[in-house]
Amino acid sequence: MLATVIRSEPDRFSAAAHTYPLAALDRIGSVVTARSGETLFHAGDEARHYFKVKTGTVRTCKLLAGGKRHIGAFFLEGDYLGLDADDTYGCSAEAVTDAELIKYSRSAVGRMVDQHPGLRRRLIDLVSAELSGAQTQMMLLGRKTAVERLASFLLAMAERQGGGDHISLPMTRTDIADHLGLSTETVSRTFTEIKIKGFIRLVGLDGVTVRNRAALEDLADAASA
Repeated sequence: MLATVIRSEPDRFSAAAHTYPLAALDRIGSVVTARSGETLFHAGDEARHYFKVKTGTVRTCKLLAGGKRHIGAFFLEGDYLGLDADDTYGCSAEAVTDAELIKYSRSAVGRMVDQHPGLRRRLIDLVSAELSGAQTQMMLLGRKTAVERLASFLLAMAERQGGGDHISLPMTRTDIADHLGLSTETVSRTFTEIKIKGFIRLVGLDGVTVRNRAALEDLADAASA
């Protein structure tokens, strides 16, 4: 699934909106760390915890038939993961970079939700947004070309990082390929293609600067034209 970016908020109850701030969950959470490449949980593990990324990047992934890996989503600072799990996790979660997370016991969250019904509404909204994001990802993989997929991915990452023109990409080209349903060689070639066209500039090993946002947006929307 695509990540849903819901940031920590001021710790106050909003009577008008009948909601309770997600930041209140941090009172019942504990901070854990994960080194790059470390697994937080495996697909099929009992789903005992939810997580929020404090720093770093985490990916969710699953092995498909034939051993091919599919990366469902990248989770950045402020993102929650594991909320969509039933009794067991449907995919594995791995740290892309060194990461710090807040871990919440599902049973403790359940008790807090019983005390604050507004919090239940916030969590339902979050899961609903994840499902919507998953549908968008399915359309992206089903209808778009390689260049359209990469353009969509870059614009989504830019939006999640504040909407500016500089994009941090801590994941590898292979990670991006496994997320977009492409080969690593195709991703690398497509980066070069849109760089040569002047749409982006590559900055160091993990940075991209958008030079022509309108052209990148046209690429991303080409499949729906």
